[in-house]
Amino acid sequence: MEDSTALCAGQRQPVGVVTEIVGVGTLPTARRRGLAHAVTAVLVADARSRGIETIFLSAGDDDVARIHARLGFRSVATALIAEPVE
Repeated sequence: MEDSTALCAGQRQPVGVVTEIVGVGTLPTARRRGLAHAVTAVLVADARSRGIETIFLSAGDDDVARIHARLGFRSVATALIAEPVE
């Protein structure tokens, strides 16, 4: 935190022994400092400490996927999104 301002945040969405890491974001002025990596690592450690067996997340692009890979994540599928038909 700088001047009592949160620079990066994220959360987990647990269901039983599975959780999704979502909403990890960093303020534009604080990017490229490893904050999202650190927040994600804390969320993973917290999930593991609570007995979570499966942790998943989605990467917005290949650069983000490489950051996730450094935390032990691997690609296993492609997410698909349905949008309303106009």
